[in-house]
Amino acid sequence: MVTGAGRGIGRAIAQELASAGHHLVLCDKDGAPLIEVADTLGPGHRYVTADVTDPETSQRLAADALRHYGRLDVWINNAGILPTGPLRQHPRHLVDHTIAVNLTAVCDGSQAALSIMLEQGSGHLINIASASALKPVAGMATYSATKAGVLALSEALRREARPYGVHVSTVLPCLIATRLASGLQLPFNRTPLPPSAVADTVLQLLNHPAPHRYVPRWLGWVMSGTALVPTRLRDHADDLLHTDDIGLNPAPDRAIYQATLLRDSEPDADMAKAPPSDT
Repeated sequence: MVTGAGRGIGRAIAQELASAGHHLVLCDKDGAPLIEVADTLGPGHRYVTADVTDPETSQRLAADALRHYGRLDVWINNAGILPTGPLRQHPRHLVDHTIAVNLTAVCDGSQAALSIMLEQGSGHLINIASASALKPVAGMATYSATKAGVLALSEALRREARPYGVHVSTVLPCLIATRLASGLQLPFNRTPLPPSAVADTVLQLLNHPAPHRYVPRWLGWVMSGTALVPTRLRDHADDLLHTDDIGLNPAPDRAIYQATLLRDSEPDADMAKAPPSDT
């Protein structure tokens, strides 16, 4: 199971797992890119057009997997959104929508997955969080908060699941070259990593389970080291690197993605959504 499979990281994960021989159920709220991904993977896979913020979606996805494959071995909660800018400028519906996509839907998906995996006595739940879970970024307040929630959720579930032979892992990427990160710039003009870097990490975790994994992997050492540095010095380093500009002053082309988030989060946006379908 891969959510948010129509683009970016989700698409790369789907391609990686299909190449490794997995039979997939793919989910995305946008049908056109989802169908395109499914077509590129060839036969033997399924797709479900649905919104993960719908409380019934996760149970429906789990039922689909059981009905067609008889078991559920891997569930990857990948769907996510990233509004940027000062929190004071975000309307309440955008904040609520971000929490619904990035955290509540992960809770729903995790619950649906573990309900099956714990009974099976096997399985692997992987939640895609972000390095901002441990290094919150100015201009990404709600996003950072939701990803910290995903990390805490995953660790708690790992403790719950381990007596049953079920693995729970968290992936914590830095900036990845996807639509979600459009217009965001890393210090020193570093190039964002491709989505395939996250997909490779997911496959590594399936082969060698671990509680969490950073992308790139060396970032874990940096995060562990900076946690020991006094706040005043960390702030000084962030000022020198202009870290706050990542979320507070993105490039102008960020406006297109931000406008899409605002539109999708409008209270009446649900009325315009097409009914879910599966194939």
